[in-house]
Amino acid sequence: MPPVRESRRALAALAVAAVACAPAEDPAPLDLPDELGLSVSPAPTSVAPLAWQPPEPTCPLAYRVRIDETFPPGLAEFLHSEEEHSESVLVLGHGVLPKKTWSEGPAPRGESFVGQLMFRGPKTGSRELLREWATSATLVGPASPDAACYERTWDPIEDALALGWPLLPGRRARVGEVWRGARVEGRCNRAACIDPETRGGGKKAHHMPCATMSWRERLVGLYELGGATVAQIAGFWSDGQELGVGIWTERAALVDVDTGRLVRAEVFIHHGFMNLERQIRIDAIDACAGGLVAAGWAPPEHLTRERDALAGALERKASRAR
Repeated sequence: MPPVRESRRALAALAVAAVACAPAEDPAPLDLPDELGLSVSPAPTSVAPLAWQPPEPTCPLAYRVRIDETFPPGLAEFLHSEEEHSESVLVLGHGVLPKKTWSEGPAPRGESFVGQLMFRGPKTGSRELLREWATSATLVGPASPDAACYERTWDPIEDALALGWPLLPGRRARVGEVWRGARVEGRCNRAACIDPETRGGGKKAHHMPCATMSWRERLVGLYELGGATVAQIAGFWSDGQELGVGIWTERAALVDVDTGRLVRAEVFIHHGFMNLERQIRIDAIDACAGGLVAAGWAPPEHLTRERDALAGALERKASRAR
């Protein structure tokens, strides 16, 4: 399935606002996909705390991760790779031993929560993959430093955490506020050194800086969703080339304010050099507080079966290790 054109135009508008660093007088109304059957209304406030929180011990967070790519003619042969159209499930749970030293809410400054996750999808050969994950009040990881620019999935878990979970300020923020997000590094820096005319480097391009910007995040609006308050955050990253020439990435993320969890995220990665586009969609499929199910969405049956299977496998592995 190719990227949705309407979603792309909406994300582009959010990205332009983020780049301008200027608050929008009237943020565009949030439009959720029809498949969710949900609607939102403006929240009665323009200020809210934005900080990640660990999941409840008895309710791991589960997400569907969908990736859809669009190649121009001939690119599949050049890359020796076909377009990716995949669906995976990611479950974020608690660790083997309780490491949380605070009562509730986000981790205090200087501390972090470390848990275990379970992932299964085409990139793992449909096998369960067990790893650790961590979150502070501001950042979730491990997150790939170059997921924002890479033309294919490298590590499905680190890519998902980097693309779906923006860096949050860890404090109260006002609608229209802009902050510096997570660093984008590694292979992404090479794109800044490419001459847009020759699409090469060499001594003629030595004047070009081989460094790129961090993510730029903006609180676009606060909304009511199923009785909960959610924050819409627009993210933007670019390699510094003109839009349409180099690589740039747009993200629209929904974060539940009270539970400090990701509700959904939609990301578009545009590769101007190769005319390649990637769309990544991440949706909460668990029944925990602050998610899409709690707001009234009923996920497809195959997703609930996979969610429950991975959550059960995660609990069994943790129980054996205790």
